[in-house]
Amino acid sequence: MTVLYNLCDIFDNLCQQTTLSLPPLKHNYLKIEFENSDNNETVYHGQAPTLPFAASEVYDVPMCNWRHLTVEHADCKAVYEVTFDISSTNLSFCPGDTIGLIPKNLDAEVDFVIDHLDLTSIVDCSYTITVDHGQKGARTPAHVPVKSRLRHVLTHCVDIRAVVKKLFLLALSRYTKDEREKMVLEYLCSKEGSPAYTTHILNKNLCILDLFAIFKTCKPPIEVVLEHLPRLLPRPYSIVNSALANSNLLKICFSVMNIGNNRKGLVTGWLEQIIKEPSLEDLITNINLKDDKVTLVHKVPIYLRKNINQFSFPEVCTSPLLLIGPGTGVAPYIGLLEQKEYQGNKDLGMIWLFFGCRNPNLDFIYKKELENFVSKGVLNKLTTSFSRWEGCNSKKYIQESILQNGEEVSKLLKEGAKVYICGNVRTMAAQVKETLVKCLVEYTSNTQEEAEKFISNLQKNKRYLVDSWN
Repeated sequence: MTVLYNLCDIFDNLCQQTTLSLPPLKHNYLKIEFENSDNNETVYHGQAPTLPFAASEVYDVPMCNWRHLTVEHADCKAVYEVTFDISSTNLSFCPGDTIGLIPKNLDAEVDFVIDHLDLTSIVDCSYTITVDHGQKGARTPAHVPVKSRLRHVLTHCVDIRAVVKKLFLLALSRYTKDEREKMVLEYLCSKEGSPAYTTHILNKNLCILDLFAIFKTCKPPIEVVLEHLPRLLPRPYSIVNSALANSNLLKICFSVMNIGNNRKGLVTGWLEQIIKEPSLEDLITNINLKDDKVTLVHKVPIYLRKNINQFSFPEVCTSPLLLIGPGTGVAPYIGLLEQKEYQGNKDLGMIWLFFGCRNPNLDFIYKKELENFVSKGVLNKLTTSFSRWEGCNSKKYIQESILQNGEEVSKLLKEGAKVYICGNVRTMAAQVKETLVKCLVEYTSNTQEEAEKFISNLQKNKRYLVDSWN
């Protein structure tokens, strides 16, 4: 693991000069016992954790195709489209639906934890977990099996990349031999060190992988780690295509970016690795012999998610649709337009798409498809924004494009248009809402309060739908 900076050097003097207010420490309440056994069963206390918003069972589906949607360039995030063969499943989906993709922690990162905690001799042994019921509220975390093997749990059950919370830091400090390292961990979880925790832990997404690399004498019992690590959760992805065109194929697209600390996204990095550099494990476990040919078939565990946001498109609708989505936020709209084209360009009213990216020459994903939809009248209007292109006019961002077309947008809203927004909840989605309110204030008789209420009513009546992520 790469140590990005030394927290001990940053806070050494401060820790020695400050009286710390520490949160109350809960004592370790899990006890784990190992045995040499051939038993590979995984047993939970009660039911196994359910999959979030599951609308189907889990299927291991082969990745049958992929393509690079962006140009390979230093100023451009890589965006890929992958296609899964779902012919052996009973999955049925519509535009706007999403799948959950079940991840696993990277072998190298799991091995790092195993090595750091000196677990090599027992990591593949069967274990049994018991609880000290003398402590109030003591229980085994629902996502941690009471019987299993540590390698399985560290790979599939707990999120070793989760940002470390303050109580976990305090627990870790109790198993840190170096007094200097211990003081820094205590400072970071104290009331006095709260700004430092936000700056150096929360904002930098530090996890136990980073802490074990920085605080080398911090070696907690595995019970403490299992008590505090959260569940490794599935990742949701919008479905790109329409099942009407081919019900045996399911497509998703995703961007690959550095999330900090020299890491890529857990799932997106894994999928990219499958595409670019299949591992030896892939070669051994996913090889397929058929018709005297050797092919590599990568299987990925997925399931269909319930459409809890009701981000779905009407089968028959004469009202206009305003589609707003930068980057990979365009994904669900490709499926809608593909379905409309398959149905013969009927039963839907005007469709207007606002799309944004950095540079049309680098990351304008699905450009050919969108231009084809426009030429065939499937997509009635396409308005683009390019935030980092010298040839761009004043419309650098989607919200600026909306405002520039504010009069027509306001008119469509008043005439009953439905609004769909797909993108980053922290920035774009909120800004688009503010922009639509501005349009209504400027181009209709609405006051600020009336415009805000109008948008709120659209949301209540399911005419303003958001599919967003962090």
